Amino acid sequence: MLSTLPSLLLNFPIEDRDITSTYLGTESMSVNLPTECKLNENSELSFRMLKGKTILSPANIGFWTQIYHDEIPDSKIIFQDESTDYSEILRYSVLPFFTTNLTSLDLQWGNNLPNNRSVRPLSDEVAHQKFYACYLKKNQTRLMPLIEKLQDQWSKYDQM
Repeated sequence: MLSTLPSLLLNFPIEDRDITSTYLGTESMSVNLPTECKLNENSELSFRMLKGKTILSPANIGFWTQIYHDEIPDSKIIFQDESTDYSEILRYSVLPFFTTNLTSLDLQWGNNLPNNRSVRPLSDEVAHQKFYACYLKKNQTRLMPLIEKLQDQWSKYDQM
């Protein structure tokens, strides 16, 4: 099955006889805090500092869900399936919520987020996931122009 795919996006590199990978960029997690939250005293946070907090998150976020469960098992993560419900809850609550440097690219989930929160990056290594384009070596010449465009676009968001 893998041999029929031109490329695959993963958060780890693959190297073997037929497959190679190229780094694209890093997705970095932040938490958006209400202004009255005591955690705002810190310019950077860790998952450990979020212990016991209730935090809102979109559902279906892939491996990030497992990271939340592993890193802050004592917190309550409220997952929302619908972007309109998510935006509405955020607008009328003081719940913190997670974003990444790539959230704004998601037209469904990245729009209508409240701007009355303080964004605090997470310092944990696991909060910074590197992504790789993995592909058959025989397709490298054909895929490199696309990969380079992705790298150029992603580099704009790596700095955020």
